[in-house]
Amino acid sequence: CSCGKFQYEEIPCEHAWAVLKRKSLVADGYCSNLYKPMTILKIYEISIYPLPDVAEWVILEYIMYGEVRPLKFKRPPGRPKEKPCTKITRELLGLKGKCTCSTCEVTGHNRRSC
Repeated sequence: CSCGKFQYEEIPCEHAWAVLKRKSLVADGYCSNLYKPMTILKIYEISIYPLPDVAEWVILEYIMYGEVRPLKFKRPPGRPKEKPCTKITRELLGLKGKCTCSTCEVTGHNRRSC
């Protein structure tokens, strides 16, 4: 569907319902298994116990009294700028550009100086 609800939620949207009704199709085949009654019953078979009262919670001291500080540096908005690669770093890292001649395919010179 062009609205995207049918693909995202896996439940037929208004547009899909209109098409299903017009073609006399059953909507059960176009609905995700997550929303079918048997799946929901299986989900809730397992007992879910509520949390105890806040006074009964066991919280460790280093968590209870730990101090949360903000970050030291704030990242500026926008795309990060590329750092210029200096000649020294290129020589240290071995990032020297190697020319290859397109005529004779030998490294060390280009087509212009071949």
